[in-house]
Amino acid sequence: MSATGLLPGWRLAPAARADAEPVLSVHALRYLAEGGPGALPAIAGLRLQAVGLAGAEQGFDPATGLTFLRDLPPGPRRILVTDPQRRYLPAALTVVVPSRFPARPTASPPPGGASAGRAPLRVSVRLRPSPSRAIPDGMTAVIGRLRDRQGRGIALGRLECATLLHGKPVRLVIWTDADGSFALHLPGEATRLDAPPPPPVARALEVRVPVPALAAALAADFLGALPDGLDGMAEGREALLFTPCPVQLRAADGAPGDQPPSLLPIRPGRTIRWDLVTPH
Repeated sequence: MSATGLLPGWRLAPAARADAEPVLSVHALRYLAEGGPGALPAIAGLRLQAVGLAGAEQGFDPATGLTFLRDLPPGPRRILVTDPQRRYLPAALTVVVPSRFPARPTASPPPGGASAGRAPLRVSVRLRPSPSRAIPDGMTAVIGRLRDRQGRGIALGRLECATLLHGKPVRLVIWTDADGSFALHLPGEATRLDAPPPPPVARALEVRVPVPALAAALAADFLGALPDGLDGMAEGREALLFTPCPVQLRAADGAPGDQPPSLLPIRPGRTIRWDLVTPH
């Protein structure tokens, strides 16, 4: 394996043909809640970066909503999905890029036919909103920062909130950015702009922070240390990377919240700020 991660003898073409088929396609949707699909339409304007590989041609197909890379060598590849417009938090994926070359002739064809293993690879990902994204009028949202007692932001904190979607209870999981900031959008609890403000309510909140080894890696290189497959992570793997952490709520003026640490006050149809402070 060379220093750039390419297979021996592999070289990217100076310019991929415009009619060349995508090798890897990513269907990126807006995250809504756990256990459900993302929201259409697919997100455009994203950047796909194959780590250790420069020059892969990217495109977007508005008919299918797929962001794709045309020129990738076969084999395992780490892909970073980022938003230059900073509407969504980044995501990392590890994929195995299939070979585009015909298999060597054999006495018996491989399972699936002669073209097995050469079909373009397609993956899906749901992206969470970035704290810098504008919040629509009438949206119920909580913005803030997860930080320690010294005021240092905690990157990639995991916030799980109980909420409603289409009138049914669901769980919503979001992540803090490299600075510890977060944006919790609760689309199922929006209200009409001309309606009288409903009374505040509280929703169950659980916070987990990265284990020390992951926290140190994120502090050194947030994108480089971003774990693959955060969306829909298995509980066992999650327990190895994140640990539960109690927090104290602080209002925008620094005043402590009057709710227990396990409850998050919200104002339906409004945006409210709560900072979350860990005990250490």
